[in-house]
Amino acid sequence: MTDTQEQHADTAATAPAAPRPGPAALWILAVAAVLSLAGVVYSLYRLTGMADGLDDTGVMILANSLFSPIIVTVFAGAVAGVVTPRLVKGPQQALTVLGALVLGLAAGAAAYFSFSADADIALAVGLVLFGSAVVGGLFALPKRSVAVVAGLSATLLLLAFMFGRGFYEAASSVSLFSDPLDEYGALGTAIPFIAGIACGIGAFLYLRAKKAGVKLLGHLLAGALPGGIWLAATVIAQVGVEVVLNTGLNEVSPLDEAFLALSFQWQYNGSMTAMFAGALCAVLAYGLLLPKPAKAQSKAAKKS
Repeated sequence: MTDTQEQHADTAATAPAAPRPGPAALWILAVAAVLSLAGVVYSLYRLTGMADGLDDTGVMILANSLFSPIIVTVFAGAVAGVVTPRLVKGPQQALTVLGALVLGLAAGAAAYFSFSADADIALAVGLVLFGSAVVGGLFALPKRSVAVVAGLSATLLLLAFMFGRGFYEAASSVSLFSDPLDEYGALGTAIPFIAGIACGIGAFLYLRAKKAGVKLLGHLLAGALPGGIWLAATVIAQVGVEVVLNTGLNEVSPLDEAFLALSFQWQYNGSMTAMFAGALCAVLAYGLLLPKPAKAQSKAAKKS
């Protein structure tokens, strides 16, 4: 065996194992996913649930409120996909899909029984949440799980940001904007950009604290994951809203159609802005803040 081969063998033998997310982060994500999913399904039921079924107004309220449980279910499906391989031994990708499927079945069943007075609408909502969890599981498929956990931790920050903004708007009647269109323009650009920057910084700080050795693509994935989950949830919500409206209503008024179109336009703009800002921030932080390996050490290693 030559000296070069011996060096390669020694390097492979002493190479550190691939970093894995700590149990504390997994527990926090799992508890947050379960509580947030139970909370949004229960809130949706309290908002629209009727003992004798939904009338036309209830169906429209349900359609307008469907985005929150969808994005939380996508997040929960991704968390289930990450946590399941840590609990059960077996092929990682197969267990990831299995975890998302089980979570989707639980979410779909909860939604179905919540609206069981309207069997057709209950089935539609249940299938939408099941599909949301399966799509969320796809975000957990990358083998570099520490980068995925960093992105999911940043997504939890994004959900908290959305909850805080919604709570503030519901509790306060004061607006900084005199024109609703001005408010729409600001909310569609500035706020998602700020949220994306916060998510990118959060993902970078998690990876730096873990000393995971994640390279550029890992930071890009972690920073873009919150916006990607937001974008996927928007696509699912648009399909789900159409299904619910076609199931529960014979006709949708032009005003409601215009409101839904404006709402989805904001969601698309916001998700892509957050995805771009998060990815850019994480990549810039990786390039500017992480220490570079010393050139002298690399030259000495080459000579030896």
